[in-house]
Amino acid sequence: MINSLNPILNLGITRCDKLQVHHLRMVNLLTCLCAGGTLLFSALFWFAFGSATAALLNGLFAMLYLISFVLTREGILWMAKYWIFVTFFLQQLFLPLFVLSANFETELLLLVVPTAVVLVFDPNERLPRYGLSLIAIFLLFLAKTVPSADPVLALTDTNARAAYLCVILILVLASVALTDFYLVDLHSIDESSRKLVHEDLLTETANSQSLYNQADELFFQAQRRGEPLSIIVINLDDFRQINEMHGRPTGDQVLVHIADLLKEQLPPATPIGRLYADNFAVLLRNTPSNEAMRVAEQLKLAIGRSVVLLDNTAVKRTASLGVTTSNEGCLAGFQLIDTAILAVQNAKKRGKNKIQTLSPKGINALYRNEHYQPS
Repeated sequence: MINSLNPILNLGITRCDKLQVHHLRMVNLLTCLCAGGTLLFSALFWFAFGSATAALLNGLFAMLYLISFVLTREGILWMAKYWIFVTFFLQQLFLPLFVLSANFETELLLLVVPTAVVLVFDPNERLPRYGLSLIAIFLLFLAKTVPSADPVLALTDTNARAAYLCVILILVLASVALTDFYLVDLHSIDESSRKLVHEDLLTETANSQSLYNQADELFFQAQRRGEPLSIIVINLDDFRQINEMHGRPTGDQVLVHIADLLKEQLPPATPIGRLYADNFAVLLRNTPSNEAMRVAEQLKLAIGRSVVLLDNTAVKRTASLGVTTSNEGCLAGFQLIDTAILAVQNAKKRGKNKIQTLSPKGINALYRNEHYQPS
């Protein structure tokens, strides 16, 4: 149900950075709840209690709440936050004149103010959070001490009291929904943050840091089980020319195309990632060298047969691949990735569209003599 409100909740979202999006959505949702609850009270006062004055007053406050949507749409988020609470407090000052002398509904609404303030304001905005909560306590005290001029619920009509209770229960449920939406939204933000840490946003594969961490973890697992771990590094041939002739946006499209192709060619659980630029890596669990070579050949053929549209022209690309497999000379997973990168360099020297294997044993000598240059 909350998702159906997204067009309203996302008002003004294009004008905010990612850190503000969550609180903007919370302000919009709180505006929905306050305006909707106020309209419910307005209908209650009109039809159940027969108080047209109270109904019209609440209708006016509902319109004032809706101004928050205008403020968020215009990108004035800080003003929208304060507007909704100022309107709420003004409403509480006027409501005791039209509601029962005990002011139960005012007490209930003011009790949720500290929670709503926490949901809407950033953690570092302590002054508005504490200040508005203290104002809520003051208004609660005021509502309890100032006598009501016209206590509507002095009426003994049972149906009116039942209707009033139903509206209160609806508002309590809305408050629970607000908190639930807050938690779900925070969970979504947490997932997005984790993606930024572990995922390459362009290709939606693992980034280099994540690949190196996974390689180390899989290497130690393979060592304990006595299984081989193989790594394939793929580098596109003449990729620099694509960026220079067609621009980086076109080059990005090629990278996304290659990433999708690798996902199609490999089992779903296979770790795939982008090391940097046009270098991709594939981690193959429990895969000996001969099987890794077969997979590398399969990937090379798939890339060579695939077609990429560059400026409405169908172009085929090739790739050079480096393959390495763990052995007694390998000390860690990151060493396997570095060895595969150096194997790609050797493949480049032999020409385009080649596969080269390299043992981790000789990586130290190669580090002294070779310097990898991406295409």
